[in-house]
Amino acid sequence: MSAQKVSTASDMPDFSGEWEIEEEDKSYKATLDKAGNGRYTHKGGILTTTGFANRLWQGTWQQPENDREGGFEVLLSEDDKEARGIWWYNRVEGQKNIPPREHGGTYVWKRLTPLPSQ
Repeated sequence: MSAQKVSTASDMPDFSGEWEIEEEDKSYKATLDKAGNGRYTHKGGILTTTGFANRLWQGTWQQPENDREGGFEVLLSEDDKEARGIWWYNRVEGQKNIPPREHGGTYVWKRLTPLPSQ
């Protein structure tokens, strides 16, 4: 039986800085801290990183201005400058029975600020 590798803080890249997030129909900017938590400019958005392993970055998003929230999963490039993946809804206003990963879209994240020095 093999043990599953669990990410430690030292395995995670430094996510801090400004990122451009491009969806199919819009783009906006996010400002994140080292752990990948922060805010984005669309609908008062809040991003929270919940996991990172094998370059797979996972988290949640909230948009207080339009009362929506959901999750995301993106694959971070080897150079830590870009991530591609999907987002989905978990809740829209009072509707909470949205199946995870069923309704959402794809996006690309691009780091706008230089990589933090390691």
